[in-house]
Amino acid sequence: MSNVVDLAGFQCPVGSMAMHSVYGLVEVFSQEGWMRGVLYEHHEELSLAHESDDVIFAEHIEMREAWVHVRELTEADLAKDIENLRKRGQFLFDTVD
Repeated sequence: MSNVVDLAGFQCPVGSMAMHSVYGLVEVFSQEGWMRGVLYEHHEELSLAHESDDVIFAEHIEMREAWVHVRELTEADLAKDIENLRKRGQFLFDTVD
């Protein structure tokens, strides 16, 4: 008889942050075998047709859920991943000098 170690539970556990090629930075909220439930931000640009001239940009941001295979995720290196997201225009926070 031998003990089998299930590696699925060790990769991207619940509560961890990870990167996904489509969703960007995600938070793992659930796991079932090799599948992970992830939360990600979905941005939708809003029409400015009826806004004043002072409004330059408006968007609606909501949290969405998706199930993905753990192989689609890479463990997040937050400093590096945030810089990559900023360069791609997906992270708009900028530091004040």
